[in-house]
Formats: sequence, structure tokens, C-alpha cells
Amino acid sequence: MNQIGKRFLGSMAIILAFSASLAACSSDNKPSGGGDARNKTPETVSPAAEEVKPVDHAQQAKIKFDPPVTITTAIVQEQLDNAFKPGETIENNVFTKWMSDQMGIEVKFDFIVGKQADFDTKLRLLLASDEKLPDVFTGSFAADLIDAGKLLPLNDAIEKYASPNLKQLFAKFPQAFEPVTRDGVIYGIPRFLSADEGGVMWVREDWLQKLGAKAPTTIEELEKLLEAFTKQDPDGNGKADTFGLAVSLKDGMYTWMASADPIFGAYSDYMAPEFRSITQFWNPDADGKLVYSAVDPSAKPFLETMARWKKNGYIDPEAGVKDAMKAVEPAAKGTAGVVFGPNWMGQWPLEDTLKANPAAAWKAYPIPAGPAGKVGRVVNLTGGSLVFSKDFEHIDAWFAYLNKMYARQFGPADPYYDPAFDVGFFEGYDYVKHDGKIVKNGFEESGVPQDKWPLASGKSMEMKYALYALHGAFTPTVPYLGDPGYSKFAADPNAPAANSAEERVKSLTKPQLEAGNVRQTQSAADRFNAFQGAPSETMQSKGALLNKLESETYLKIIYGEKPVDYFDEFVQEWKASGGDQVIADANEWYESTKKK
Repeated sequence: MNQIGKRFLGSMAIILAFSASLAACSSDNKPSGGGDARNKTPETVSPAAEEVKPVDHAQQAKIKFDPPVTITTAIVQEQLDNAFKPGETIENNVFTKWMSDQMGIEVKFDFIVGKQADFDTKLRLLLASDEKLPDVFTGSFAADLIDAGKLLPLNDAIEKYASPNLKQLFAKFPQAFEPVTRDGVIYGIPRFLSADEGGVMWVREDWLQKLGAKAPTTIEELEKLLEAFTKQDPDGNGKADTFGLAVSLKDGMYTWMASADPIFGAYSDYMAPEFRSITQFWNPDADGKLVYSAVDPSAKPFLETMARWKKNGYIDPEAGVKDAMKAVEPAAKGTAGVVFGPNWMGQWPLEDTLKANPAAAWKAYPIPAGPAGKVGRVVNLTGGSLVFSKDFEHIDAWFAYLNKMYARQFGPADPYYDPAFDVGFFEGYDYVKHDGKIVKNGFEESGVPQDKWPLASGKSMEMKYALYALHGAFTPTVPYLGDPGYSKFAADPNAPAANSAEERVKSLTKPQLEAGNVRQTQSAADRFNAFQGAPSETMQSKGALLNKLESETYLKIIYGEKPVDYFDEFVQEWKASGGDQVIADANEWYESTKKK
């Protein structure tokens, strides 16, 4: 268990007590309001599981609320042409009808906006005028809402209403609750991601074979391969027009593709820094204190390596001014032989290499280890949290909804699993039946008659706004649940999927499956940002200056304008320019998430 998990488990007795509560699940509770947690202050809410009488989840899964209950929400809705059928809207569609008919839950929207900034503005206006908040919404500034006493404490509700599988999920990733925890009291539910976009090392396999080389397993071996790809004419055109590594350094050492984070992780226990926000990235040290990766001494050997590679011509000479999209172009166009990024890159953009050279071949390999055997990469665990108005009276109904949505992930053994959703949610929407088969995309190619297509355009429907309105248009997801599917479907594309997470994996292309299988063998290397609090006053006033100082220093060292030892001078300046206070602020927040 990582340091975050060890530290935070003590403050989550309510979640870790789930095993005891399962043994006591014998009551036949009827739907009620917010339970023992509603309207209690942080001082009076106790996270002790034995104080809450659990529900019988097998019975709760069948309950339809009568009389119906209404849950209000608010949402940021992109303008998509495949979100709804003609005549349907986010407020009136096949799923809102199902919620009403089958669960007795009416979904109402306080407001719908197209941009996150507009969403935040509306919430802040409601907060400033002390008006009623939506029952459930995404907590983009949860700390302010907690301070204002506007949110519902959830410890008791989690214990009473979360399904057994949800409690296990919460206990497995306790760090996900830290952004919405204050003095051991939980005020939000994380929106988990699949955590399957950690980088792999993509290598031009045809270049390897041409040079008689092997895929590197260490940074030392990688350096030798980068040299060979730069100097030994791997494309065989007789020109010195190739280099080793396609990488983006413009916004930091981590980005969504063409990233340097696996190289940083070969030297450091912390996450590669991103220079767009002072809140990225922080990790606890052995003593449980947050460390800001950009100024940690372990960054120094990383910078030394990158400077050497840049001097020798092994990396893109324009890496410092290219974002991810631009940085990956040399790889896609066939002039760079190594790039780090997610498993889906094998489909796009690296498939473009084959358009110019049908003999080209990219293959995914594990990321290499550093001199001390370290392996690390950046992974995002959550996409924010959902929070609830302190006046919300139907948290039991919301958990009944969430339990059903997560049950498709967990599979038929979950007490909330609905067999009607075995192959999808609604026939004619997210799937059609044709010639005895279930078709979810490529309807024309699969021979589905046009009048059976979910949309006249032939597009697959994007149903997140209909299905997941009460989850912020965010698919309820279990991190790593789809991982077994990568190896399973790479070996046998027709193997059965164990759950909806594996269904998603099964739909991937062969290169994506093979790369995903490589990725999941290194899940232990995944590192998550431990600071999820609101930016402090110093972070807001000094953050841009500190980030600029970081970016300029890193690039000056990598480009050889400053010696590696300049890093020590930079750290002193960074701390004196507000960094010491930023570190203190981050750790003060971190301490506040612990149980007092």
C-alpha cells in the first residue's frame, strides 16, 4: 500500500468497516430521507460504522421510491449531435423515463451550461446570495463550500447506502476522498477514472529489426537506442534526418502524449512536474509530508540525462516549444523512433506512419527502469468529486441510482445488477440486435438496416448526458477493472467480457489491446497527485511566477544554457519567492484531510 493509503485509512473507519456491516445486512429498510447524516454538523457526525443501521442491499436494489422523489442537479453539457434522438433532450429522454418508471426518481436540472467557467460562476452566485444549491453537483471549489457549511456530511450515508462493492472500491482508493474530506468528515464522492492511460514506450519495431537491436529495459539501454536511431540511418534513406525521442517539454515534463514522465520516474519517487499549475504534482515522502516534485533533488539526475540527450541530438530540437500534438508529429511522420504515451496511440496518431511507409511498425514496450531500478509514470485517478447540498433529503435515492450504475461495472454478482442492462442500456440507443448479434458501432459496416440505426447519421450515441446526469455526465468507472481484458482479448478477440469495463476494452483495436496489455503489467508504477485541495492564497498569488521559474529553469538546463548545478540555485530562489509558503499551505491542507 502506498503512503497515501496508509495515512488516510485511519480516517476512513466508516469505509473500512464495510465488512462488519455486510454481516449485519438483514434489515428491510424502506426508502427514507438523508439518514443520520442529514443536517448534522462536522462536530456531531461520527464515522463509526456501528452507529448506523445498514440496509439490506438485495432488497434495496429492487425498491421503487413511492411516492416518487425528485433530485435536482446542474451540469456542463457539450453540444454534441449524437447525445439524443430527435425529440429527446437532457431533461426528457429514454433514461429519465426509465428513472421515473423503474426507480421512482425524477431528475430536474437547476441549470445547464456549456462551459465549466459558466458553471462555476453560477454556483458562486448561488453561494454568495445564500440561495438553494442543486442537490448534487460537481464540486469544483468544494473547499469553499465546506467552509461555508453548505455540504452534506456523507460518512453515515456511505455506510448505510453504498453497495458492498462500492465500499470495497472506496476502501481500495482512500486517497481519492482527500479533496472532499475535512477532519475525517467526508463531503463528496470521487468520480473515478479507468486509470488505464499510463504511458507505455512506443518503439519503431522495423527500425529495431533493421539495426539488429533489442527493445531497452533500462534508461541506459534506452540512451544507446536513441543514439542508434539518431546516427545509424534507421530509415535507410541515406540522410541524417532521424532522431531518437519525440517529446513535448513546453508545458512540463508530463503531458497527455509524447511525455517525459516515464524518464522522470526512472530517477524519482515523485511525479513528473507539470508547469501549468502549482497544484501539480505533489506526493508524500516517507514521513507523510507532501513534496513538490519540481524542486525535489531527484529531479537533478533527470535533468542531467535530458541535457545530455539534447546536446547529442537524441531528442527533438524543438521539444521545448512544442505541445503534445506538435511533439508527436515527428513520430507519426517517421522521423523519430521512440515516444511515450497511452495505449491508444497505436491507433492514432501513430497509424499515420503507415500511410507514408506501409512497412513501418510501432510496438509498445514497458517503460524502462532507472539506475536504481525505479519505474514511475503519471496517472490520473479521478475527475473531480460530486458534492451534495446540506439540504438534500434523498441521499438514499441517489445511492440507489449510483449502485445500479456501478453494478454494470462490477457484474451480475452485484446485488444492484439489472439483467435488463446485460448487453447495454437500451436497444436502439447504445446497441442494436442484428442477425443474432449485438452491434454497438459500425452499423452500416455490420449490415444493420438503416431504419434500425440509433441515429440517422449512423453515428454511435454518446449517452453520458442521459445516463449519468446525476454523476456529472461522467461514466461511473472502477479503476483498473478492465485490465484483465487487455490480455484476454489480445489472445482471443471473441472471449466473453466479464463486465462492462471489459466490454469497453474488447471494442479496442488489436494494437490498442496489445499496448494496453503491456501497460497493465506496470500498474505498480502508477503515481497519483496527492494534492487535490483548492489553491491557497499564496498559490494563487505566486503560482504563475513559480511555474514560470520552473519552466524556464528546466528548459535552460536541458538546452545547455545553464549547468545542471544551476538546479540548486533555482530551488533556493523558488522557495524564497513564495515556494516555502506554498509547501506549508499544501501540507496544511493535507493534514486537514486527516481525522482529528
